[in-house]
Amino acid sequence: MNGEDIINYCLAKKGAYLDFPFGDGYAVVKIKTLPKRNGYVFAEVFELKGEEKFTFSTSAEDAVFLRESSEGAVVRGWHCPPVQARYKSTATVDRVGDDLLKQFADVSYMRAYAKLTAKEREDL
Repeated sequence: MNGEDIINYCLAKKGAYLDFPFGDGYAVVKIKTLPKRNGYVFAEVFELKGEEKFTFSTSAEDAVFLRESSEGAVVRGWHCPPVQARYKSTATVDRVGDDLLKQFADVSYMRAYAKLTAKEREDL
């Protein structure tokens, strides 16, 4: 997989849409919410120092495990403030297998989906 493949995989999920709130070259995939809530981010794909990166969310425990067991392929969420850093991790795309990248996207999507209100879920 590459960054475009990850974006397309994420966009196939129910209610997902692409946004570029930080400008071109930094793709953010969100789940639709009520307009005033501006969507929930579950995937970010961008290039940093010539490498494609994928930022995603997991439980705090899983984030620690992934970072400790990945030999640098998964690190603390790039650019994430401390409150999000416990949950957000950034993977170097070409250093992680396709199945794991998909699992990261799936878990991150489910975490965002769980934050939706009943009305938002119904509207998807």
